[in-house]
Amino acid sequence: MANESDQGIYVATLLSDDWMPVTQDPRYVDSCARVNRSNVKIGKARSFTVRERNYEKDFGSGNVVFAVVAVTSEFRAAETAVLRALKKHRKSSPKGHPMDWLENISVDQAVVIAKKALIEAGIPHEFVYQARK
Repeated sequence: MANESDQGIYVATLLSDDWMPVTQDPRYVDSCARVNRSNVKIGKARSFTVRERNYEKDFGSGNVVFAVVAVTSEFRAAETAVLRALKKHRKSSPKGHPMDWLENISVDQAVVIAKKALIEAGIPHEFVYQARK
């Protein structure tokens, strides 16, 4: 059974100016979207610990800033509400589909919108994010 204090909504950003593929899967690496420090990833995690490790594996441990936004066992509904609220900032994939990666928004702005979305959707959560200085 999953640890409920280790699941919910997170944000991740990169420290690199270089454009990097969003996956290291050799089948898709040449055709997938690319992101850099100008993008913000917001999403759900069944385990924050595992999800952070996945980002470090894909982008390099010294290149990822990962932060928990809100702890909730209703992480699927939470992600839906958050991404709906951030719709205008969602980056488009090369095939034109909206991604969980955002553009033209700062981490702190995305977190404020996410917090409001969780409250408005009535999703029980513990807001734990602390802005970076």
